[in-house]
Amino acid sequence: MAEIYETNSWRDGEFAKFRVNPHQVDPVLWGRMCVPMIYANWEGFVVSSLKMLLKHLNKLELTPLQIPTRLVVVGLGDTYRSLSGKQSFEQRCEFTDKFNELLKKTVKFKTKIETKSNLHSGVLKELCQMFAFDFERFSDVTVTLDRLVQVRNCIAHGENSILPTQENIELYIDAVKAAIDIMLEEIDLFLTQESYLYKQQA
Repeated sequence: MAEIYETNSWRDGEFAKFRVNPHQVDPVLWGRMCVPMIYANWEGFVVSSLKMLLKHLNKLELTPLQIPTRLVVVGLGDTYRSLSGKQSFEQRCEFTDKFNELLKKTVKFKTKIETKSNLHSGVLKELCQMFAFDFERFSDVTVTLDRLVQVRNCIAHGENSILPTQENIELYIDAVKAAIDIMLEEIDLFLTQESYLYKQQA
C-alpha cells in the first residue's frame, strides 16, 4: 500500500499547478490544456495502482481454490475468448481440458489494466466489480468524471467549441482527487481484510 501512495504522491503537485496557472497562460488555452492532463492523472492513477495490486497478488502465488470467483475470472482473462461464436463439441471439450488444467495451477494475473482509454463510470464500475470495491462510494463524483472524459475526448478530437473555465478545472480536479481517495481506501480495505481470499458463506 505504501508503494501505491509513494508512486502517486506527485499528483497533488500537478493538480496545484493546474489550479493556479503559474505562467499566466491564456485562460481559454489553459483550460483546454488542463483537461487532458487532469484526465491523464486520473487514468494513470487507476492503472498504476491496480497494476501494483495485481503484482502483489502474483507474489502471493494463489491458487483458484484460494480466491473468490471474480478473481479467478480476472486471472483467467483471455481464456474465455475461445468461447465466443459457435463452438463444435470438440472445441468445447478442448476448452474444458484447458480450463481444468488452468484451475490446477497458481493464478498468474496479467498486469495490463484495460480502461479502453476512456475511464468513465461504466469502466470504473467494471474495475470495481473485479476487486469487489464498493462502486456506490463513487456516486458523488461519477457525473463529473464522465463529463471530464467527454470534454477530454472532444478536445482530443479537435472540437474548438469546448472552452473549459477555471471553475470547470477546479470541479474536475476536486472530483478526480475525491475518486483517488476513495480508490486508495478501497485498495487498503481489500488488502487489510484479505478480500482476495475465498471466504465461505456462513
